[in-house]
Amino acid sequence: MQKKEYRDFSLISATYVMKYTGILLATNAAEERQKKISILYTAIAFIYGVYVNTVDYYHTSNDLSHRIFLIINTTCIVMTMIKMFILQARRVQIAKILVYAQQHFWNNDYNPQERHIFKMCVKYSTWFVIFVFSVPSTSLTGYVITPIFENLGRNKSDRMLPFKMWVDWPVNETPYYELMFTFQSVCVYIIGMGYVCPDILMCLLNVHAVGQFRILQYRMLNFWNIVCKDSDPEKYTEECYMALKKCIRQHQLIIVFCNMMESVYSTTIFIHVTIVSVLMCLDWYEILLANPGNAMRLIFIFHMLGSLGHLCILTCSCHYMMEESSNIVRAAYGGSWSSLPMNQSGRSLRTAMMFIMIRAMKPCCITAAGFFPVSLETFTTILSSTFSYFTLMRNSFTKDEDE
Repeated sequence: MQKKEYRDFSLISATYVMKYTGILLATNAAEERQKKISILYTAIAFIYGVYVNTVDYYHTSNDLSHRIFLIINTTCIVMTMIKMFILQARRVQIAKILVYAQQHFWNNDYNPQERHIFKMCVKYSTWFVIFVFSVPSTSLTGYVITPIFENLGRNKSDRMLPFKMWVDWPVNETPYYELMFTFQSVCVYIIGMGYVCPDILMCLLNVHAVGQFRILQYRMLNFWNIVCKDSDPEKYTEECYMALKKCIRQHQLIIVFCNMMESVYSTTIFIHVTIVSVLMCLDWYEILLANPGNAMRLIFIFHMLGSLGHLCILTCSCHYMMEESSNIVRAAYGGSWSSLPMNQSGRSLRTAMMFIMIRAMKPCCITAAGFFPVSLETFTTILSSTFSYFTLMRNSFTKDEDE
């Protein structure tokens, strides 16, 4: 009997975002049409965003603060385009990861304790998805509500748009203003959805990998407690050896799963962690040193907080996967293997235990293009680099003012 496909709120939300940004692999003709439409309007939003910010940058040569604002916007858009292009090229591998998880993890027959661990992973995944959607949405709302507050008390001929248009069209007149305002707002949210899309599924899968490692630890610590423990030592050793082999096969499945994620997301993570430090540095400059106005400063504050939260979730999910994969060593060593007889099964069990501990000493991880594993240490390193860049900018501008 074929098992029912596993679905939960976090997985549905992640696949929905990827589907409507054109990344997820289509499974039928209707989804293929929807995919082409999604790619089309996503591309239009990205191209329009780059065009508007580039033209505005060209016409604002005397306003450094506004130019930095445009540089941040353009960099975020270009970074998102590159990451989505990479995942678009690897959409088949993403589909294979989802199928692999459905077959080996999400539809397993768990006992009550294992089911509790799995439900905790689903709970954390749900809260993660809610956080990922709420924080960027709050940041993006700043782009939309800023011109609304700025327009209070102004004439209709002098109304502001979220992004200034250097065209001869009557964009300040009704209904052109309302149409352009709506179009720019929709583009902002499409770009924002594309910004979180490349990482949301990866973090979700990382959380489930953490859960699988914890389930494996539970199995390795508890397969010693079987019925024949006190009655027949040889049979007990044989049963333990058979249970350990099942744990080893499960460990191998999880390792393959982590390697599949590494092959898909390694490059996109490298792009993100190398650029986000510069973006947060520019945010800090605009918040603390420049004078962009209260409304614009709120945009930079929300953007900085959103980038910080995004980076924290990204590195935390990778870090805990590394940590739980390393904990397999302690789970294996904490068993009752030392009291087993030294028969053939006992020696085979000890040898297998030694190999699984040696393998677990090399933790499963997601790397930044193979240069370094992504962990909480990466998060603190990026923060340190951000403050270093900020100090360098502050000293540079202070020196220029003194001269």
